[in-house]
Amino acid sequence: MNTTAAAIQARVTVATIRTWCRRGVIAATKTAGRWIIDSSSLARRIEIGARHMPALPPMVITSKTSTPGVLGVVGPAAQLAAAFEAGTPITLGGTKVAGETIYLGHSSIAYDDGLTAQVKGFDSERGEHADFPGIACAVYLVDMTRLDGAPTIKATVAAARSRSLARAAATEQAAAQQEARIAANTSYDC
Repeated sequence: MNTTAAAIQARVTVATIRTWCRRGVIAATKTAGRWIIDSSSLARRIEIGARHMPALPPMVITSKTSTPGVLGVVGPAAQLAAAFEAGTPITLGGTKVAGETIYLGHSSIAYDDGLTAQVKGFDSERGEHADFPGIACAVYLVDMTRLDGAPTIKATVAAARSRSLARAAATEQAAAQQEARIAANTSYDC
């Protein structure tokens, strides 16, 4: 097996395969300037790597946050904190929006001794994950202004906003009708 095929099978880069060959991590011989890799040795190395890499729970979207109208992401606390600090997008998994990418951090303006703009990432802790012992989970707020990598979520948010505006318009119309009815009934004495 050559280095390219080995890299595809092991889901690593070709440079990593070459390093493994040079260091003797996998059984390989160099013939005419090319590495010939033993497939059983590579399979064993993949198995060892799979055992040592802990599985992480998927990051899923939630509407249960402390900030009304702002979505959150539930996932491994350390991974979410690193993504928030670096400003990198995360990929959702485990739900109907799996594969969509979003950014963390909800921007808001605080009215305390003037206007203060702040970005809040961390929302709440969820404790240890039931299916992944030892993995602490948390909720981080989603940046609702940067949903271009998440078309399903963006469409859902737009639909929710339009329903909310329709309800507000209906409430305003009912209040105006009630006010007109009361105004019409005040022309007589009791």
